[in-house]
Amino acid sequence: MYFRHLINLFLCSLVFLLLACHSDEKEFMTPKPGEIVVDVNVNEYSLNGTVIGKTAADISNNDLLIESLVDEFQKIRMVEAKETLRKGIPADESKARIHIDENLPYGDFYKVLASFGFGGFSSFQYVIGSDFKEPLVMNMPERSKAPFSEEGINPFRCNQARFRRGIDELLEKTSHKENLTDEIMDRRIKDTELLIECARRYINLSLSINFKGEGFSYALGLNETGLIDGEKFYTYENLDDVWKFIEDIRLRPRMQDKEDRDLIVVTLENDILVKNLAPVVKKLKSFGYKVHLAILGG
Repeated sequence: MYFRHLINLFLCSLVFLLLACHSDEKEFMTPKPGEIVVDVNVNEYSLNGTVIGKTAADISNNDLLIESLVDEFQKIRMVEAKETLRKGIPADESKARIHIDENLPYGDFYKVLASFGFGGFSSFQYVIGSDFKEPLVMNMPERSKAPFSEEGINPFRCNQARFRRGIDELLEKTSHKENLTDEIMDRRIKDTELLIECARRYINLSLSINFKGEGFSYALGLNETGLIDGEKFYTYENLDDVWKFIEDIRLRPRMQDKEDRDLIVVTLENDILVKNLAPVVKKLKSFGYKVHLAILGG
């Protein structure tokens, strides 16, 4: 009798949990007025419950943007623009949510993110797999409003300067120094001055996840020195060591002064399944990081 009572309690608890999980899923996947929900699985993808394409044909075989999604986003933007004209005030930006099948390759997931960014969404919620109770938040990287401006310092300008510096060094190796014009030399001086300040302000923390043999390897990159070309990389074979290292650098006084101390860029190879990304992002969020995603080699 006692064991039967325990079994009944267990079954009741199980039913309660299933109902709660279903409720979370229904809440996340049901769009309210002014909201959109995109669902992407390994076979097809939908917008607000309507299938609009096949994953293999429209996502896996495309270079970056998913045209059908971008087209739909442009229609939404047109409606918002008309509302702005009608009301005389800016319309509220459509709220967006994404559900991603945990068995989707990361490269396909990144194309979905790129399409949202190109479509004008700066922030949205997303769920990988079935954990609808704790959706993640994606804030797209901020771009400089004037990327070619000579005023102000931001990560976008720093990356531009690093890229130009790499091109200039390549040109210097492949051509005679006398062919370097005064304009190029002047630009190099200004870029060097900019990069000195960038290295002082930013730690440039990154985590790359690679598939190696039968498991994963993890590479952490950061500028600990505050000097140009001071970036170092640390490679680990398990995540526990990664988290220990991150805990350590977050306690360093010099790191706490960096303007991007709560920002990390996570990069993965295209073929890694996103179910391997979800626990990493959740752990980084628990540290207080704002996570930006990128493609290895991209």
